[in-house]
Amino acid sequence: MTRRNLLVGLGGTAVAGGIGVAVYGTVAEDGDRTPSVLVAGSLLSVASQVSGATVEAHGSVAVRRLIRDGLRDPDGVALADPRLFDGIADRVTAFATNALVIAYNPDSAHADRIRDDWTSAVQRSVVDVGRTDPAVDPLGYRTVMALDLAAEAGLLDADQTLDNARILPETDLSNVLERGDLDAAFVYRNMAIERDLPYVSLPDRIDFSSPDAADSYARASYDLDDRTVRGRPIRYAATALTDAGQPWIDRLTGGRERLRTAGFGVPESYPERHGIE
Repeated sequence: MTRRNLLVGLGGTAVAGGIGVAVYGTVAEDGDRTPSVLVAGSLLSVASQVSGATVEAHGSVAVRRLIRDGLRDPDGVALADPRLFDGIADRVTAFATNALVIAYNPDSAHADRIRDDWTSAVQRSVVDVGRTDPAVDPLGYRTVMALDLAAEAGLLDADQTLDNARILPETDLSNVLERGDLDAAFVYRNMAIERDLPYVSLPDRIDFSSPDAADSYARASYDLDDRTVRGRPIRYAATALTDAGQPWIDRLTGGRERLRTAGFGVPESYPERHGIE
C-alpha cells in the first residue's frame, strides 16, 4: 500500500476541525515506509530540518489526544510539555527549553507602544493581539497562566487581556502576525527568532523560562479536560515509539546547535533521559 502524506510549503498549514495542522515529508513507494513523527507546533520549523521522517505538527495537547484516541500511530513524538506523555510513554528525552515572549509586527501602527509598554498595549481594543487555544497546546495554557501571574503582580487585568486576544492555531499564529493581520502575539521565543520578528521579553517571574522561578510559576494552573497543569519551567521532550523512529528522535534531540540557532535554550546537561514527571 502506498503511504501518502499531505505536503505543504514551509509555513503553510491545513486546518482541520479548527486545529492547525502542518505536515512535511515525501510520499514513499510501496515497501519503503518513511517513519512518521508528531511534533508540537512550535517545533515545526526546526523539526522540518531533520531528515529521515515525515513531520506532522499540532498543539501538544492535540497530539496527545490523537495518539490516545488511536487516530495517529507515529514512530516518534516531540512535545512542549513532558507531562503530556503520560499514557503515551514511560521515559522521554528532555532536549530544549524556551521562554514566553510577545512578538510584534514592526510595521504595526502600535509597534512603539507594544515595545515600550506591553502591559498597556495588550489590553487596548485597538491593538490586535493573538494567542493560542489553551485546550489544544501548552503555549495557550502558559499564556493564560502568565497573565494570571502578571495580574497577581498588579501588572494588568488578565481577563481583559485574554478577551482582547484572538485565538489562532499554533501553526498559524506566526504567519498571521508576519503578514500584518495581528499587531502582536504571545509566542515562544523561538517562534519570533525563526521569523526574525521583534519581540518583548517578559519578566522572568512570568515567562516560564527560569528554574529559579519555579515556585512562582507553580502558583498558576490551568484545567484541561482530563488533568490540571500547574506552571513550571518550559521543557521540550521527545521519545521514539518504534525502532524506526529512534534515529530521527536522536537527530532532533542531539542537534544542540540547530536548536540554539532556532531560539531554543539547550542546557549543558541536555539531552537528558528521564521518567515522566
